[in-house]
Amino acid sequence: MSNRMTAARLRAFYKADGDTSAPRQDREGPIHRAVLDLLDLVLPGDAIYHHSPNELDMAGPEAARQVAKARKMGTRAGWVDIEIVWQGRFYGVEVKAPGGRVSSSQAETHADLRRAGAAVAVVSSVSEAEAVLKSWGLI
Repeated sequence: MSNRMTAARLRAFYKADGDTSAPRQDREGPIHRAVLDLLDLVLPGDAIYHHSPNELDMAGPEAARQVAKARKMGTRAGWVDIEIVWQGRFYGVEVKAPGGRVSSSQAETHADLRRAGAAVAVVSSVSEAEAVLKSWGLI
């Protein structure tokens, strides 16, 4: 018998722990980290980038308090995943897993950023990010 866990054994494992859901697979995170690696390699030395976390890995009353605090401090729903600032310009990169969709709050925020003069793009791979950076003249 293989050491690999079957789907039935995996469900039983989580059920025994009181959790009937399967573990959530992070499809976006690896792409996001790869895009950050690309930025480290190709951005001009005087460009900076930043990720503003817009989500919490918690639930319940503590999560509600943290969300309320973040909103009071200026966190905006739909903000881009990665901000880049170079030569007085703002560039926003939204990272999505392949097939992922932009939420309505993201679409609104992206439109607001563009109206304010920012460049915003949605990417789902490193090659897409590289093409966007080239189109913006960053590489």
